[in-house]
Amino acid sequence: MPSLNHFRRHKTPAVIVLPTGAGKSLVIAELARLARGRVLVLAHVKELVAQNHAKYQALGLEADIFAAGLKRKESHGKVVFGSVQSVARNLDAFQGEFSLLIVDECHRIGDDEESQYQQILTHLTKVNPHLRLLGLTATPFRLGKGWIYQFHYHGMVRGDEKALFRDCMIAL
Repeated sequence: MPSLNHFRRHKTPAVIVLPTGAGKSLVIAELARLARGRVLVLAHVKELVAQNHAKYQALGLEADIFAAGLKRKESHGKVVFGSVQSVARNLDAFQGEFSLLIVDECHRIGDDEESQYQQILTHLTKVNPHLRLLGLTATPFRLGKGWIYQFHYHGMVRGDEKALFRDCMIAL
C-alpha cells in the first residue's frame, strides 16, 4: 500500500480523499489494524462511529467505543472509535498515549483552537508529541477556506502552509 509507506516515512499530517461510497470505513479499519500503537478514530456523528467500528470488527478484531449517543464509554483498548463531542468532553479518559489519530470527515476540522477537534488534538499531542494525524474525506475543498491540504501526491501545490494537512496521499 503506497500511501501507508508514505505515511510511515513522513511525520506530517496527511489526508486520504475518497468519494462518498468508496469505502472510507474499510480503509479506516485496515489502517487501524496495521497501526503499531494505539489508535483513536474520530467521527462527528454516532452513525459513522458505529459504521467504522463495525467494519473493524468485520476483520475479526475488537475495539472500544467512546460515544454517549451509543451509550458506551470505553477508552482503554488498542483501538478506540469515538465521537468528537464525547471525547472532547471527557479528555481525562484519554490519558494513555495514542500513536495515531484518524479523523473521518476531516474537512470538518476548523482552525479555531477552541474547537472540539483542536482540543482533542492538543490534548493527545501533549501526551504524545509524536502523535500522527491522518484524515479521510470526500470533500477536500472548503468554501471560504480552500484546500485542506498543502501538497497533492502528484506534486501539485493546492493549499498554503497554514493547511492542517500537509500531504494528500490518495485522491480518487
